Amino acid sequence: MRKADRMVVSTGLLSLSLAGIVIAQDSTEAVVRRGVWFGVGVGYGWLTRTCDICANSPGEAGMTGYVKVGATADAQLQVGVELAGWRKNVQGTTVTSASGLIVLYIYPVKTTPFFFKGGLGGSLYREDVSGTKPPSDTAQTTGFALTAGMGYERQIGAHLDVTPVANFLFGSLGNIRPGGSFTPGVQQTLVQLALGIKLH
Repeated sequence: MRKADRMVVSTGLLSLSLAGIVIAQDSTEAVVRRGVWFGVGVGYGWLTRTCDICANSPGEAGMTGYVKVGATADAQLQVGVELAGWRKNVQGTTVTSASGLIVLYIYPVKTTPFFFKGGLGGSLYREDVSGTKPPSDTAQTTGFALTAGMGYERQIGAHLDVTPVANFLFGSLGNIRPGGSFTPGVQQTLVQLALGIKLH
C-alpha cells in the first residue's frame, strides 16, 4: 500500500474513531428522524476484481462516490436506495464499478447518530480500452451485489447532517471477455471511505 493510501486509510479510521466521542457527548440529546431524506458523498475506495481462474491481485485505489434517497420508518430504522460508483484509468483501461442497492440503515440507540447499514441489489463491472478499439476491447458484466457499512450523522443545521461512512460492497458477476480473452466467474469488492451530506 502506497504512503498516500495509508494516509487516507488512517484518516478514515480516525474519523470513525471520533464517532465514538461524538456519540458519547450526544448520548443525552434527542435525535429526531422523520420524513424523506437525500444524501450524497465522495471519498476514496479500493477495488479488487477476481475470477475463477485469476491470480490474486492487489486492490486499485481511486475516487468513489454515492447518492442515496429514502424515507424514515421509525426512530431507529430508515429505508433507502443507494447508488455507489468507482472509476479509474488503470494502465490504459478505464475501469468502472457501480452498484444499485436497496439499503436498511439501523440506529441501535435512538438518542445517538451512529448507524449500521446493510443491503442488496445489482452490480456492474466494465473495462474500456482507451483510444480507437474494436468491440472486443470493451468488456462488461453485471450480477448480484451486497453491501454493509457503518457511519454517523453529525447535525450542522436544522435539515442538514455531515455523514462520514465506511462501506464494503461485494458483487458476484458473470463472465467477461476483455480484449477477446475469456474471464469466468468475475467478482468484485469495494472498500469505501467517504464523507457525505444528508438533507432531511
